Amino acid sequence: MRLVKTTEEIRRIQSIYSRCHFLGVRTLTVFFETSPEAVAALLPPPLEPAEEPLGTAWVADVGNSNCVGPFQGAALYVRARYGDITGNYCITMPMSTPEAVTFGRELYGEPKKLAKIIFEQQDEHVWGSAERHEVRYLSLRGRMTEAAPTGRQEASSFFFKFCPRADGLGFDAPPQLIHVTADVSTEVAKRGRGEIVFRESPHDPVADLPVRQVLSALYTEGHIYTSGRVLCEVDAEAFLPYAFSKVDAFDLVTEGTLLHAQAARKTREGKGQWRNPS
Repeated sequence: MRLVKTTEEIRRIQSIYSRCHFLGVRTLTVFFETSPEAVAALLPPPLEPAEEPLGTAWVADVGNSNCVGPFQGAALYVRARYGDITGNYCITMPMSTPEAVTFGRELYGEPKKLAKIIFEQQDEHVWGSAERHEVRYLSLRGRMTEAAPTGRQEASSFFFKFCPRADGLGFDAPPQLIHVTADVSTEVAKRGRGEIVFRESPHDPVADLPVRQVLSALYTEGHIYTSGRVLCEVDAEAFLPYAFSKVDAFDLVTEGTLLHAQAARKTREGKGQWRNPS
């Protein structure tokens, strides 16, 4: 019975869970400054704002992986801290394949949704976007003008892992704050000017996050290895208002109204600006 795994199959699957490999990754990352008020409003307790109100967005093309194969993805974060750990709290993480969505949501609690992802590169220009329900709600662009440092570095991210109770009231168990560590091996790196654009979407309301200024853009090629751990259990009642960001707007879905007319607007309006890298 293939639905029931052998001891050897379980051992192999758990080894993948413990250290996920993402290989041949090309990434465009845009760094920006937002408002302290927005960061404070977005962070579920016990996370607290970091010293500076910084945001990060990326779009990536993953050549292969040991867990879900090749895929494309994007993400949006704000800077946060838990105790003496500083990292990035993930607001949204659209993915191009069902496998990438399911794996990350179940393992780390990542706020993944299936989306159309674009990642393109031509000479010094790199751009990409995430689109759902005909809304290209997250767009990034960069012009790479100089080399950046390569080598190995470590990055930290925060996620919340939880499961709604079957009666719809609360959770099966206390939500968990997850700390994911990424061991990043960068082989190619370039930096330059960047642009980020948020467009209004009722299902992915990233446009609520203000962009005060775009700081820089970074293009990298390399490999990423991730592992996660539980930092703590969190207060279920305090977390409840933040627990619905992984799902689309219920009122629009149940009414069968996805606002296609507004979604079809291909405007260039959004939040972002060009800025020379510091």
